[in-house]
Amino acid sequence: MTKTEPVTLERQYLQVTLSWLDARLELEVRRWQIAGQNPNDRFRGLYISDTDALALTQRGAGGTSLPEEDERTLQQALERATERIREVEEQADAQNVRLRLKQLKEIFSLSDFEWWALIVCLAPGLDLRYERIYSYLQDDVTRTYASANLILGLLMPEGLARLDALNSFNPDAPLIYSRLLEAVEEPGKPFNRLRQAFQISDGLIDWLLGHYTTSAALAGRAELIFDEAADVETPARLPAASVLDSARPFISLQGGDALLKQLSARQVAASLGRALLLVRLSPDDQADSAIHIVSLAVRDARLQKALIYLSDCDTLIDGNGCLLTSIFNLLRQTGDCTLIGSQRPFKFNPDMAGNDYPLMHVPFTELSAAERADLWSSAVAGVDDNLLENEMSILAGQFNLSSGQIVAAASTAMSHALQEERSLEMVDLFSAARFHSEHHLDELTHKIEPRYSWEDLVVPKTATDMLKEMVDMVRLRPLVLDTWGLGRKLTAGAGISALFSGPPGTGKTLAAQIMANQLGIDLYRIDLSTMVSKYIGETEKNLEHIFTEASSSNAILFFDEADAIFGKRSEVKDAHDRYANIEVGYLLQRMESYSGVAILATNLRANLDEAFTRRLQFIINFPFPDEEYRLRIWKVLMPPDLPIVPDLDLPLMAKRFKLSGGNIRNIIVSAAYVAAADGGVVNMTHLLHGAKREIQKMGKLVQDADFVL
Repeated sequence: MTKTEPVTLERQYLQVTLSWLDARLELEVRRWQIAGQNPNDRFRGLYISDTDALALTQRGAGGTSLPEEDERTLQQALERATERIREVEEQADAQNVRLRLKQLKEIFSLSDFEWWALIVCLAPGLDLRYERIYSYLQDDVTRTYASANLILGLLMPEGLARLDALNSFNPDAPLIYSRLLEAVEEPGKPFNRLRQAFQISDGLIDWLLGHYTTSAALAGRAELIFDEAADVETPARLPAASVLDSARPFISLQGGDALLKQLSARQVAASLGRALLLVRLSPDDQADSAIHIVSLAVRDARLQKALIYLSDCDTLIDGNGCLLTSIFNLLRQTGDCTLIGSQRPFKFNPDMAGNDYPLMHVPFTELSAAERADLWSSAVAGVDDNLLENEMSILAGQFNLSSGQIVAAASTAMSHALQEERSLEMVDLFSAARFHSEHHLDELTHKIEPRYSWEDLVVPKTATDMLKEMVDMVRLRPLVLDTWGLGRKLTAGAGISALFSGPPGTGKTLAAQIMANQLGIDLYRIDLSTMVSKYIGETEKNLEHIFTEASSSNAILFFDEADAIFGKRSEVKDAHDRYANIEVGYLLQRMESYSGVAILATNLRANLDEAFTRRLQFIINFPFPDEEYRLRIWKVLMPPDLPIVPDLDLPLMAKRFKLSGGNIRNIIVSAAYVAAADGGVVNMTHLLHGAKREIQKMGKLVQDADFVL
């Protein structure tokens, strides 16, 4: 026997099965013609004549048999087609070629009838002439797909016995449940099981012709991946490949690191020598839509002999933490190890069959700072050797990103440097890390762009030293908490909490900006007065929303107007006092668990109970500036490019006007605008004018003598 290429054998097999169908259809068409159907009648299918009605009754009683010679000729054609099918099958067996059309029967356990029904529905997808033949045999030019009645008429004997095969088109039967056939809707017509038409499912023809393409429902969601098994081992957190192959469990990959979960799924597939069908679900998917997607994915995984990995599957977990029973039943069809990625773990419904099926939980906790640093270094390896390892550790410590975010941020940083035709710098990585911190804080808070440095801050040395200690603590967290091990025993969390107290305008917000600038992270201001609600529980909900969004932002959270929530609550006099204590305690607890920097700003330090202050790591006082500090503030706030007269008497301004830094800043801005309209050089008259306006704005009594030189 001459050896034939597998692809050629596949095409031959499709051709000979269609030849058998052609012979069977010819036989049926001849019977219709004997029954009085005239193919040349232009109105055929639009009316039923008396002759047609009588012929239909005779055909049902077996009165439309063909002339003996015609019957014999057509039956011989069917036998030759059957023999040819057998010959191609034998040739394929001899060459150890598994014909895909036959594989469908084996994979989905189809009966002979179901297999041939599939071929009847497949034919119009391979050749449009079958649409016209089916229209003719169904006496309706609009019905181009094979109905259950037509399929039964072609494949089953006459009489009511053929209705036994009608169950093959039930929703739970292999043809429909496994998404091999799809029902075709007939708008405006009452449902009838015999009238129901079917078409071959999307994507199946491509597979039969030798290549895989996703169906329309899986477009953009499914990807077939095959990794070479060489040098690939099952992740340490998973059992050995031999165990997975024998137990074939459901594996719950739980946690937020999508990239690590995907890589682990690929490693599992590679270690088993299998392809992986990666299917991405969405939190927006409704249950029915998700079930449809999973059913198609299961079909494709069975066709490709691939392991299936469903990512982002929280929508498939019910309120009790159970995987939907319909999804469980679908996935069990694979008879294989199945991987499911979700934020939270799932269990099986105790009331469903198969709830004792093997289930393994694999948690994916947040990457440690050391792991993040290693990933940053790997992502930019070979790009610039001048990037220091300790800087990578600082970057990793300040941005609690997932592996996917780190890879994306590294790519963004390298692209930015390449666009500007220069070497990659740490500032690029910090900027990209901020950009890829996924959050929606901009919608809930006010983002402040940090513009200041240590030279711009005029406060007592103790306050400055403590602020610098906070910055060092953020930078050195990976070393102290991870490398030295303090994070495992001695600290409640990796976050840093502080209280900034002092009158308005004394530098609290400025200090937070300097910290953000030094650390290269974002700064968000939250007005606590807008968070507080008179309704029990609403304040906590508002705060939780902020902290949940901030969990991946790695930002400094600056809670201003803390007096709105803090009070002297050591003595509880009524239910309001008790609930206020709960609100304060909740805020401080969330600040402790937040992995970034959280700062409270208050005008009155005394309003915070000592029991609460003990839970803060830093308490920094920003006093009202005395004359010496006011003069330093005047000098610091004067921009170098601001045109001023040589004899500008700043010591006089500092001595005469007891104002905070915020007020001094406003005076300088006001004076600059007045000067711009009056010669373009700032003089004392302009400064005194600005001071007068600022004091009037503050509602204080204006003494005219204070504004005379």
